[in-house]
Amino acid sequence: MVHRVYVVFFLLLLAGVSAADTARFAFTINSFDRSLVGYRLDASGMLHINGYQPVPTPAFPTAVGVHSSGRFVFTTSKSVGSISVYRFDSETGSLTSVPGSPFQSVGRSPFSIAFHPSGQYVYFASRFDGVQAFTFDQDSGALNPIDGMPYPSGKRTRSLVMHPSGRFLYASNAYSNNISAYAIDSATGQLTDLEGSPFPAGDTFPIDAQLALLAKFPVSAGGVPYYAAMHPSGHFLYVTNWLSASVSAFRIDPDSGVLSLMDGFPHMTGISPYAVATHPSGQFLYVTSWADNALWGYHIDTVSGDLTLIPGSPFAVEGTAPVAITFDPSGRHAYVPNYHSNNISVFDIDVSNGVLSLRDTVQTRSGPWSLALVSGEVPTPPVARLAFGLSGKELVMLSQSAVSGELKKLTSIGVGHQPSAVVARRDGRFVYVADADRGHIHAFRIEDERLLPVSGSPFTAGKGLRDLTMDINSRYLYAVNEAADSLSVYTIDTISGALSEATGSPLRTGKGPVAITLDASARYALVANAGAGNISVFRYQTNQSPLIFEIAKYGSPFTAGKRPTALAIDATGKHLYVTDATANNLSLFQMHHQSGVLKALPGSPVATGQSPRSVEVHPEGQWVYVLNGGSHDISRYQRDRLRGTLKEILPRLAVNQQAQRLRLDPVGRYLYVLAKEGESLQRYAVDRASGVLKSQKTSQYEGLRELVFPVFSE
Repeated sequence: MVHRVYVVFFLLLLAGVSAADTARFAFTINSFDRSLVGYRLDASGMLHINGYQPVPTPAFPTAVGVHSSGRFVFTTSKSVGSISVYRFDSETGSLTSVPGSPFQSVGRSPFSIAFHPSGQYVYFASRFDGVQAFTFDQDSGALNPIDGMPYPSGKRTRSLVMHPSGRFLYASNAYSNNISAYAIDSATGQLTDLEGSPFPAGDTFPIDAQLALLAKFPVSAGGVPYYAAMHPSGHFLYVTNWLSASVSAFRIDPDSGVLSLMDGFPHMTGISPYAVATHPSGQFLYVTSWADNALWGYHIDTVSGDLTLIPGSPFAVEGTAPVAITFDPSGRHAYVPNYHSNNISVFDIDVSNGVLSLRDTVQTRSGPWSLALVSGEVPTPPVARLAFGLSGKELVMLSQSAVSGELKKLTSIGVGHQPSAVVARRDGRFVYVADADRGHIHAFRIEDERLLPVSGSPFTAGKGLRDLTMDINSRYLYAVNEAADSLSVYTIDTISGALSEATGSPLRTGKGPVAITLDASARYALVANAGAGNISVFRYQTNQSPLIFEIAKYGSPFTAGKRPTALAIDATGKHLYVTDATANNLSLFQMHHQSGVLKALPGSPVATGQSPRSVEVHPEGQWVYVLNGGSHDISRYQRDRLRGTLKEILPRLAVNQQAQRLRLDPVGRYLYVLAKEGESLQRYAVDRASGVLKSQKTSQYEGLRELVFPVFSE
């Protein structure tokens, strides 16, 4: 009977998944800056950062997991004995701590998480105190210790794997070179050692004795079994052996759960194998190689469990120190956090043969260690319900048609003497306008399609206030002051919308700062200094502080032509593009993943039209557009998403003579050309395959010279 259940389960996996099993959001735990980063997945499976928050732990959070209900997210830390639990909002992807969180873990250094299929029990591998077991209240989110825990295991327990039946649990013990196996009492969640447990991991010697000596591994560690992965059928268990560069494979007795090392194993793999994961179909196995910076892929014989190398393997990750592998439910995409390069590799999977194709990498916060996906309905891209623009001396609130891209005026309000920039919170609750003449920032709250001044507005900034921007969480506002050669930084009151200048603000920039932008993960703020011909780069000190420290010791400011006037970062946070209005070109830079240092890309700069004044990178990353004010046209470039290099696609597109700025909507459906008073707003539909711009009906608006879109997730 047990065999029949597994066969049916396996056939269901091969048949595919329902729309409700589509990954919609993701989370990574980032050890170095102690943050939990959220992502939205678009319909193609690409990651887009959706915000981040500090985790309540002194150092080194190590695991993130999503409860089987999809309503709760868990995190652990290897440096303190606590477990954080968050309630997940399936509409926005946001997280809220449940009452009582963080919970004491009882054991020291909880390292990984396993959920029981019933959702009633949660287990944690403690590196120093065995296996911890808790009951889980699926209404309140509370954890309560199960009697008898923590349960003994071997030395340095690192990973836990749940059997699909929910009857057995397995733990890899790195320093005792074995696997602990337990039976689970379905009524209580209590664990009992299986007969013969612990089971030898298979390798008894390190392939690199010098590394073993340097890392001070005990003799008992043998090959150092790190991570384990369960075959979806429940018939096989696979374990990576860090020091012996191998994979062990075990056959699982379906009745007793007892492990038997299979003939021909351990099987050699890449150097320093870390994580291991089986594909949802059960046909493929992948291993991350820390030293090779690659994934080793194998075809699994679903009858015998034997492994055969996939053609083209190993597959490079374009990062360093890959530490985990997560598949979306369809099995068509894989996500690999790279610990040392602070990025996530996104692979497309050929489900017929297991071959991986690296689509792109996404920069994230520092030290990504673990990644978890949350399933839901097919994701709907963010759609800008509202837009805000500047026309004359007015702030204009508009609505955008998701079908045609047409903008419709809702209301407007006077703002100062010389409004120069506008920025809005992502949730559309507050909007801020720079007044260059007075050096003020006007703040408004949005209520029933009305613009109402925020108490205390306007707020003082510097002379010649030119540009504004906001971080991904809408916690901090940044303003560059051209006449004062400075950057003003503010904390935003999330309730009232009021601004409070941050300690240390204003900060010195180069001469004549005219533009500012942030990368999507809010690790760096970049300022274009038109008067100095360079870019200043600022970063944060802690994960709870704004970006107020210039990376001067790493070389900031960085030369960027004669007169940099506009800048843009691609959505993955790897590359920066800067227009030079005097030299008539566009500079291309790679941003270093840890320091923020800017390095010119091959072929930089590339030619533009005359007097380039605005640049936009398509959200999907394959197209870059530049508005040339002197030649009154738009340059279109095809972008290599991994390398960041550009190739111009001619001819250029002519626009009106008073064009001032380009703006793409958040999903890249429409490009707007903004102009001075007396000129109409031009709107173009973007062909995502070719990047071609198709002119739409000219807007009724004249003189709309700035436009921003708050982003809503639906």
